[in-house]
Amino acid sequence: MIFQTSDDKGKNMLDLVDDKNNPLEPSYSKGSIWLQYFGHSNLLCTQALRAIVNHVPTGEYHLRFFPNEDFSCPCGNYPIESRRHILYEC
Repeated sequence: MIFQTSDDKGKNMLDLVDDKNNPLEPSYSKGSIWLQYFGHSNLLCTQALRAIVNHVPTGEYHLRFFPNEDFSCPCGNYPIESRRHILYEC
């Protein structure tokens, strides 16, 4: 609960919720409540963690570090490919 309300988690941390929109508390411990959503796939868990902490090569990332590269979404409906756009709209 403290983690969910804390400003110390960083602006890039994705708020996690379960199927009923209840907040999930991240934990790295084996068997933690949010890890069960990824099953037993290490690759899926790694990719999800990168998305949760916003360490993904999106257009937003390219705009910040490689401003001369294309940063638009491949769908053509959004000028800057962002994590939020990918997860909720695209």
